[in-house]
Amino acid sequence: MNEDFADLLDPLRALNPRPLVAVSGGADSVALLRALLEAGSDPVAAHFDHRLRPGSGEDAGFVRDLCAQLGVPLELGGADVRRVAQAKGWGLEDAARRLRYGFLARAARARGIQGILTAHTREDQAETVLMQLLRGTHKAVGIPPRRGALQRPWLTVSRDRARSYLSALGQPHREDPSNADPAFTRNWLRLEVMPRLRTRFPAADAALARYAAWALEDEALLAALTDAVSAHAEWSSEPPAVRRRLFARVLRAAGVPFDAAHLQALLAAGESGVTRHFTLPGDREVTVTRGRPWIAAPEFARPDFDYPAHWTLRHRRPGDRIRLPGGTRKLSDVLTDLKLPRGWRDAVWLLAEGAQVHWVGLTPPLWSVDAGSGRTPWWDEMGLALDEARLAAQAGEVPIGAVVVCDGQVIARARNRSREHGDMTRHAELEALRQAATVLGTPYLNRCALVVTLEPCPMCLGAALEARVGQVVYGARNLKMGALGGVMDLTRAHWGARTEVTGAVRAREAGALLEEFFAGLRSGG
Repeated sequence: MNEDFADLLDPLRALNPRPLVAVSGGADSVALLRALLEAGSDPVAAHFDHRLRPGSGEDAGFVRDLCAQLGVPLELGGADVRRVAQAKGWGLEDAARRLRYGFLARAARARGIQGILTAHTREDQAETVLMQLLRGTHKAVGIPPRRGALQRPWLTVSRDRARSYLSALGQPHREDPSNADPAFTRNWLRLEVMPRLRTRFPAADAALARYAAWALEDEALLAALTDAVSAHAEWSSEPPAVRRRLFARVLRAAGVPFDAAHLQALLAAGESGVTRHFTLPGDREVTVTRGRPWIAAPEFARPDFDYPAHWTLRHRRPGDRIRLPGGTRKLSDVLTDLKLPRGWRDAVWLLAEGAQVHWVGLTPPLWSVDAGSGRTPWWDEMGLALDEARLAAQAGEVPIGAVVVCDGQVIARARNRSREHGDMTRHAELEALRQAATVLGTPYLNRCALVVTLEPCPMCLGAALEARVGQVVYGARNLKMGALGGVMDLTRAHWGARTEVTGAVRAREAGALLEEFFAGLRSGG
C-alpha cells in the first residue's frame, strides 16, 4: 500500500507524530485519518456538528464508531451555526468556519497537542482562489498550507487521489447531502463552475493551485517589505503594492471590515492628497488624510519643551489667530489649508497668549514667527546647520549645512564644500562626521546626533549608519536623493544598530534656502 500511495503518506511522516485531525466523516477527512495511522502517527480525531440539517448527528455517530474501530481518541463538539450566524450578523459559511476552527483550537489545547490537520485538497484550493478572485478579496492567495498550528498536508493532492486511497482500503465514508446544494457558493463552484472550466482547461485545478502557491510566496515577500516601512516613511512614496498593504493593516488592526473596492477607494483618496471621509461596513468611520487612513483622531503632541509661564496650553477657541511668514491668519483657516479633518481640530494642542497662538502640536509643529528661538527639540541645533547652509550658498555651493551634537554639546559644524574642492564626497554631513570622529577620537558616534538641513543622500546616510550615529535630524525632504524615504529608505536594512530619525525640523527655512539658490542658478544670477 505504501508504494502505491507514497505521495499521500510521505508528507504525513514529517508532521508532529501526535496531531489533532479534523474528521467530518467525508471521504477526504476519513482518508487523512487512515493515512496518518498508516504513516505511523498517533492522531486524535475531532468532529464538529454544525447542526445545519436533519441527521447531521448521524455523521458524529459514524465518526465515533470509526474511531472506536481504529482505536483513535475522539473530541466531539457542535453548535447551532444558523442561530449563531443570525445573532452575530455573519454569513452562514463564515459562521461555520469560525465556529469549527474555534472548536479545533480548543480541542487541541485540551489535549496538549501542537498540530491541527485538515484534509483540504487541490480542488479545495482551486475553488478557494476562484471564490476570492470573484468576491473581490483584496488579496487572493487561496488556503495557506500552514497558519500557526493549523496545517493542510494534502493541499497539492487531488481529491480523486484521496478517494482512490479509500477505495483501495475498502473504507466506507459518509457523503454530506448539503454538499450537493448549489445554494452554497463553494458547492456552486464545485458542482457547476469548475466542471465547465475543466472541459476547456483540463488542468484548471492545478493551474489555480499553482497560482495560489506562487501568490503566497509573493505575499510573503511583500509582507516583509511592508514590515520594513519605518515610522518616518512617507507612505505616498511607497510602491503601490506596499501602500495597499499598509492601508489594509490599519483597517485590520482596528477591526474594520473591508473588501477590495473599499481599499481601492481609500488608496485613491490617499493618492489625491485631498482629505476624504468614508463609512465602511459596520458604520465604521475612516478618514484619509496626508496619504494615510485614520480610524480615529491621532494622539496629538503636547509640548515636550519648556515654554513661558504666561503661555497657556489648551485646545483651539473661536477667534484664535497665528502669525506666519505671510501675515497673521485665523487658526481655523490654517487648519483647513493643512487639510486637517474637521472632527480632529478640537483635539489639537496649542500654546497661546489670549487669542494669539504661538505653537500648534501638529507633525511637524507649527510655530508663529514671533515666538522666539530655542522652543523645541533640535530648533537651535538646526539653526546652526542653517547658518552653515547660508555660508555654503554665499560660496556658490548647494546650501546644505550640518552639525554633530554629542551629550548635548555641538562638537562639529560643516557645510557643503564639493565645488570648492572639486570632490563630490565633501558633503556637509560627511565633513561634520569626520570632524566629530576626530574630536571624539573614535569613528563610532553612537552617542551623537547628526543634524542636517536636507534629508541625507544614500552616501551620507550610509556613512552615518556605518558610524553608528544614534540619531539623524533633518530639515527639508530630499525628493531626488533622499535616503530616509524621499526616494528610498536605507534604515530598512539591518545595520547592527537602530538609528532614531526626526524629520521636518525647520523644514520651511531649509527648503526656502534651496529654492532661492536654485532659482538664482536658473536665472543666471
